[in-house]
Amino acid sequence: MASEKILHAKFKQQSNSTPNLVALRCEKNVLTYKQLDQYTDALAGELISRGVSPGDIVGVYLNKGVDLVISLLGILKAGACYLPLDPYYPVKRLAYMISHAGAKWVITDSVPEQTLNAASPDCEWLDITRLDLTQPVAPKLPQVSDNRLCYVMYTSGSTGKPKGVMVSHRTVVLYLEWMQTAFNLRQHDVVLSQSSFSFDVSVWEIFWPLVVGASCALSDEEMKYDPQLMANFIRRHQVTVAQFVPTALRVIADANVVGDCRTLRHLFSGGEALPQTLVDDLSRQFSGKIHNLYGPTEATIFACYWPCLAGQGEGIVPIGRPIPHARAYVLNEALEPVPAGACGELYLGGDILAKGYLHAEVMTNERFVHDPFSHGNGDKMYRTGDLVKRLDDDVLVFIGRVDDQVKVRGHRIELAEIETHLQALPQISHAAVIVELHPQNKMPTLSAFYVARHPSSVNVQEIKTSLAKSLPFYMLPTRFIRLDKMPVHPNGKIDKSNLHSYENKKERVLEEIKNNINADVEEKIISVWKSVLNNKELSTKDNFFDAGGNSLLMAKVHREIKNKFSTPVSIMDLFQYPTVQMLSQRIVEKHAEISGKKK
Repeated sequence: MASEKILHAKFKQQSNSTPNLVALRCEKNVLTYKQLDQYTDALAGELISRGVSPGDIVGVYLNKGVDLVISLLGILKAGACYLPLDPYYPVKRLAYMISHAGAKWVITDSVPEQTLNAASPDCEWLDITRLDLTQPVAPKLPQVSDNRLCYVMYTSGSTGKPKGVMVSHRTVVLYLEWMQTAFNLRQHDVVLSQSSFSFDVSVWEIFWPLVVGASCALSDEEMKYDPQLMANFIRRHQVTVAQFVPTALRVIADANVVGDCRTLRHLFSGGEALPQTLVDDLSRQFSGKIHNLYGPTEATIFACYWPCLAGQGEGIVPIGRPIPHARAYVLNEALEPVPAGACGELYLGGDILAKGYLHAEVMTNERFVHDPFSHGNGDKMYRTGDLVKRLDDDVLVFIGRVDDQVKVRGHRIELAEIETHLQALPQISHAAVIVELHPQNKMPTLSAFYVARHPSSVNVQEIKTSLAKSLPFYMLPTRFIRLDKMPVHPNGKIDKSNLHSYENKKERVLEEIKNNINADVEEKIISVWKSVLNNKELSTKDNFFDAGGNSLLMAKVHREIKNKFSTPVSIMDLFQYPTVQMLSQRIVEKHAEISGKKK
């Protein structure tokens, strides 16, 4: 087993070498390598005693913290693979993921919502806070091949259901080995872990430091929306390596806080196209190195890399060249290489590819196709759907998407999935979703267009609330526009290019809806919004981001709202329910839930 590329074995080797070094740190706790190794051995033994076997999928329903990392490593040591279940995701989405993955165990630290528990009746919920993991144990742990699954991560799916990407130990370890060779993490380094563990960038944030003797600093969930809090955390824990999507980096750059983070020496960006102007702005505050990474979940975290420099003109930073164990092909529709300077679709190959989509052989075969350029028997290449241009020096430049998949605030989204959920509503007969740039901040936002099933008015609040039960906050459209009929091409397909022309037609916007929620709650919320946004004309149905808000201002709103209500309001509630009406309804519902539990 030692010769194979197995993630938890790499951690074990490091723990044996540096048992007393700090492995994990957060605001409330610090764990050494020896402690983390001991606790994860104990959890693995507990899981095995409950019937977990090699190849099983075990869900993890936890917020960021040491218990999360203990759970991930404990699951891997038991020979199983982990399934991230972000507590901020809608219950319907989580229930589908548990059911589709066939997860029979979920590690948590709280009783799940009744609807989630009821939706997964065959699932055993294991409360990690009730386990004593401090007692030294020596469980007999199974040996696994590096071809075994390390994790299954669900991404947005064009069919209306998320799809589970299966990733092996081997490709994860190969990626981490490349990062170590390229950037030389040392034992005094501290890597920031701020990404949701339902996104694969979290894998290197957590495990890269843990396999080389460095330290992982786990920030609280709410910090990543407040650049000042994040900067304070970075200084307090002497973070040297951090990663953010460009949207977050823009907020950080505008807040002018990077210069005070004097221990920081590497800033990584990924998940979205990186503007050169952002690199220039960061470089004026930050003397360390800035790196651009590119790659879909299906290519195990990232597949291409580019070192960023200031003053390289305008436009978008290149996605660079493939990392050593990856291959990149720029092909036309006949799967033939295009000449330098021409656009083509990017295909990725090499020892980076996921094993496909869980329980979706047809979809796997559509996206993971035969690699005609490889000499290996049965080698595959992954069709990314990204349009790129290869320059004369083999550097790749991102141009756009072939299909309807987009990136909004760093999140990968299939527009078709949102459209499917819209068209499933009884009020709607046809729906289309497009990405538009906000006129003020030029950030991408989602706009939903629909045709009503009946001529009577449609309650937009009901539509938003229904969508919020099935889709995570980053997939909720910020604008809803009603049409008499959809513009179509001659072949009958919706002509989305014409939808942009409806942008400013006020008569197309959904009808005003009556305020039927607790007026006192709404009044408290909107007073905060008006103050923070410096806008006295806001209505209760205005979307926070459309009204000029951003993550920095949302964090400020959150700090003020927390002091106004006895009911706990998380910052994710503000993102998930971005209008005053939606948020007030959420607060009322939460209050009722808490009151009901106390009776």
